[in-house]
Amino acid sequence: MNAIKFRAKITNPNHLSYGEIVEVEWLDLKNKRITFNGVATALGFGIVEQANDGEFKLLQYSGHNDLDDNEIYAGHIVRIYDDEENDDGWNEEVIFHQGAFCVGDENFIGNVHFRSRIIGDVFKDKKLLSN
Repeated sequence: MNAIKFRAKITNPNHLSYGEIVEVEWLDLKNKRITFNGVATALGFGIVEQANDGEFKLLQYSGHNDLDDNEIYAGHIVRIYDDEENDDGWNEEVIFHQGAFCVGDENFIGNVHFRSRIIGDVFKDKKLLSN
């Protein structure tokens, strides 16, 4: 069984990590709060931060890795290759759809992750979906 992991996009501008995607260290479901290691400071260490419900968007690990062995999370944009040498492929968003992780709304990620590469995320690179 694969690990259940989460990342979060910090959406509250009052956080030092605003706009960043961070690794969730602790998920408090009862209080709807996350704890994460925040941005690195000039001294080279991270600051432990918490965010409450409405201050973050939770992204779950799909259980699959791409061609470069990077973990694929919901919210990633991947390029799916038919023929990688000719760049014969298309871009899709990774979503959780009808109980499964999918690329777009039709391709089960287990069927395409081995011929996909993460090229961005929907928060910073939404324009990649039009390619």
